[in-house]
Amino acid sequence: MGCRFHLELNAEGHETVVCDGEFTDDEAATLELYLQQYEAVAASPALSSGLSCNMQINWDQDAGTVRVDLPDEDTLSVLLHRLRPFILANEPASYLTVSSIIGRRVDTPPVRDLLKRQRREYDGRAFQESVVISINDIVVNSERTLMDWLNSHEYHRDPDKREAVAVLLESFSGDFARGVFVNMLIDKMRACGNLAALVAVLLGKQKTLTFRSHEGVFESAVGSD
Repeated sequence: MGCRFHLELNAEGHETVVCDGEFTDDEAATLELYLQQYEAVAASPALSSGLSCNMQINWDQDAGTVRVDLPDEDTLSVLLHRLRPFILANEPASYLTVSSIIGRRVDTPPVRDLLKRQRREYDGRAFQESVVISINDIVVNSERTLMDWLNSHEYHRDPDKREAVAVLLESFSGDFARGVFVNMLIDKMRACGNLAALVAVLLGKQKTLTFRSHEGVFESAVGSD
């Protein structure tokens, strides 16, 4: 039977873009599951109250000092647990799966451009536009290195990756490398939330969605009643 959607995209100085389409029953069920997963993130006071991880590096003529203010361990545990279904590829409603579904069905350049922008935040490329952190030819703030850390120290205990990641962690002062990974997870959480807002409009659970013009490609999206 499918799930039809109607979307109107508005931006100042541009004509309204209208997009109609349909998700299959399986696709709609996946989008519904994605929203349920994100509700668990939004329901956490620790995660929804502006979670941050501050990092500061100071250099003088002889050496540098690093300061990292990580969230407490309980908050990090909640963050890791509730982001797991979005991050792991074998989860049925992962971020990449849902982003791909929308990209296939919502055939309009503004939405595709928005998905690309959110994908860059999700996979660390936006972070790398500000700074690239590397050691021994390994880019620390990259999706590959983050996943190695998750699979060796958090979600799994892969022995093949654990030793190499342990060496990487020890190569930096204090919690610097861990701070990088936590910042990347916070970026992922933000991208997951932005995608969830778009999903809610497409499924008719939310009427409007507004993006700031300098962050997205349209100012507001209006979905079906």
